[in-house]
Amino acid sequence: VRAGELYQMKVVTEPNIHFGLGPHLKADVVRILWTNGVPQNLFFPGTDQDMIELQVLKGSCAFLYTWDGEKYVFSKDMMWRSALGMPLGIMGANTAYAPAGPSKEYLKIPGEQMKLQDGKYTVQITEELWEAAYFDNVELVVLDHPQTEEVFVDERFTLPPYTDEYDLYAVRKRLPPVSAFDGAGSGLLQQILEKDDHYIANFQMDEYQGITETHDLVLDPGTDLPSGDLLLFLNGWIFPSDASTNVALGQSSKLKVIPPQLQVINKNGAWETVIPNMGFPMGKDKTMMVDLSGKFLSKDRRVRIRTNMEIYWDEIFFAPKAKPGKMAATRLKPVQADLHYRGFSQLYRKGGRYGPHWFDYDQVSKGQKWRDLIGNYTRFGEVAPLLTAVDDKLVIMNSGDEMTVSFDARTLPPLPAGWKRDFLIYSEGWIKDGDLNTAHGKTVAPLPFHAMTRYPYGKEESFPSDAEHREYLKNYNTRRVNTMEFRREIMDFE
Repeated sequence: VRAGELYQMKVVTEPNIHFGLGPHLKADVVRILWTNGVPQNLFFPGTDQDMIELQVLKGSCAFLYTWDGEKYVFSKDMMWRSALGMPLGIMGANTAYAPAGPSKEYLKIPGEQMKLQDGKYTVQITEELWEAAYFDNVELVVLDHPQTEEVFVDERFTLPPYTDEYDLYAVRKRLPPVSAFDGAGSGLLQQILEKDDHYIANFQMDEYQGITETHDLVLDPGTDLPSGDLLLFLNGWIFPSDASTNVALGQSSKLKVIPPQLQVINKNGAWETVIPNMGFPMGKDKTMMVDLSGKFLSKDRRVRIRTNMEIYWDEIFFAPKAKPGKMAATRLKPVQADLHYRGFSQLYRKGGRYGPHWFDYDQVSKGQKWRDLIGNYTRFGEVAPLLTAVDDKLVIMNSGDEMTVSFDARTLPPLPAGWKRDFLIYSEGWIKDGDLNTAHGKTVAPLPFHAMTRYPYGKEESFPSDAEHREYLKNYNTRRVNTMEFRREIMDFE
């Protein structure tokens, strides 16, 4: 706390803590470092004022920006399928952690978001949250297909094992629901008919970040349905829980996470769960597909989605299950990748209060935002050789870092008349956030690797130490980062 020239610092050890201000009527600033590690500033607080930690997105993923022909725009968040060292709950006397395998993830980039620059497709991959990113492989898949059909890849979070292959689905005709209601019968159809940043948000928050009251969404596809199998397409975003929240939930018996369940009407006219966990969108602006083949138990085609996770749906529609027709898919490896410091994009809420946190690439701030994970990161400069093969030679990114990755488009076939070009970005690697309840959340090490069976791993396992990986560590893993800048930022009240 600072008031004039008076400075005080205390460690909070009880519910109420007192800072005397003497003759001062108010403090100039209160700076709090919360128990999960998040810093917060409160300027000019009055006496007897309560302070509550703001809900902020502090860890989850790296960010992807693409060139739309005029500027770089935020497209997606990446590597959502990895949560290295994330506690999932308390199992007896031990903590259970997320699976140790890498994220293997394909994300769609619409063609209008990706334009050529000097014969190359170039993306910006940034790390802006409280975490370290470990990239082992990045590739671009170019999809050329007729304009008469849309193509989608499933962008939902599911449990491992993950594959480095992808399945594409074609949509030639969208079938919007004829009605949509919540559990109380309130109409929600207008929020989901178009992808327009008007989100379903009619639920109450619970006491934990990412957890809400249990809420339902009932969708009716109507009776005018084509024969054959049906897919449900859902576009939206999720505000995730974090490591500290998961630990708290693991210690509580009164609240449990209910992943999205899909239910249908059975022959007795009652709702019955046919998919206990249908997954959820991997972060922001993700489209997921649910296969309804063989799931209906009566002639009633209504479906109900029930969960208590903080998920906001934007657009929902049905479509016949179909694969793309004619298509040319070309896979490109990076020809250039430059790692450097950039800073942090300006944050805002896209679509208003209930929209996801979005990022303005052209508005950037420098300086210290988070407490860095201590250790050795990849040195700045050219890093493309580390991204072209799955070999545990990682590009390790700190918060504030940016990686400019380019793909040579000169080898691509010409686009036929009446066709369009979309893209998939593939990434393989890990994300570890800096929450104090994350395993090894204060340090970059121990480094992840593909052969590890768990994280944190024991003495029986170790990062590869052959001559090739020792040379990699010597040449690339040389940028030492500590917490001194963060400490100076916390202590500098001027």
